[in-house]
Amino acid sequence: NLQYIVQINWVETHTTRSIEQSSNRANMSIERAIQLSNQIVCFFETRCFNKALLSSCSAMEVLQQPSYMAEQAPSVIGGSNDFIDQCILNHDKTSSSDQTIMDDDFIYEHGIVLPMNTFDATVITPVLIFNCALSYQLAARHCDDGTHQAFLDKAASLYQIAYKDQDQDLNTIFKFAILNNIGVIHKMLDRSEAAKACFDYLVSMMMIYVATDNCKYLRLVQGFWNNVLGDGRETAPAA
Repeated sequence: NLQYIVQINWVETHTTRSIEQSSNRANMSIERAIQLSNQIVCFFETRCFNKALLSSCSAMEVLQQPSYMAEQAPSVIGGSNDFIDQCILNHDKTSSSDQTIMDDDFIYEHGIVLPMNTFDATVITPVLIFNCALSYQLAARHCDDGTHQAFLDKAASLYQIAYKDQDQDLNTIFKFAILNNIGVIHKMLDRSEAAKACFDYLVSMMMIYVATDNCKYLRLVQGFWNNVLGDGRETAPAA
């Protein structure tokens, strides 16, 4: 009857509105998370590591929200390619001095900036996790002994989460940076075997890219040879 049809139409209309509102809230939350995560790049540049950590942790909170977990909209810019590496290259601020400092272990310490119109969870999630891990690692430099190790352990755990779902053939710079930074953490915590395993794997990766003349983008992480040569194990090849 007419009353039943009206009720059905009312339910459908309000259900549609509810879905649209939920989607809009999710998109706004994602945009806010990206904004917070992108801010840490400026904090890194000004050496405000505590602010970077607070900002990245706030961005990470979005990953725990049901609206984010349920919203798996396709990205405006696809995630099934080297998009994370492209984001790294688009905001490349490395200089020759970044690659030649031999006094300290080389950490890839540049946060990753995402376009605000990115909505693909396969891109957003690992980038936000990476930025948060990097914040913990850099903040650890300025902590006391107890917090120092806790922050480094937290960074290593987050790096591993960011790395685990990456395609073997995609986002090479991103994966290289993660493995390098994990290796540095192991080295700082006197886990020499774990550090050696990370750096040996990176050496083998680099050799493959050199042999195939496919290493032009890895110049951003060339500084990892500082970590390898510091142990006196290898001689860096020409890139």
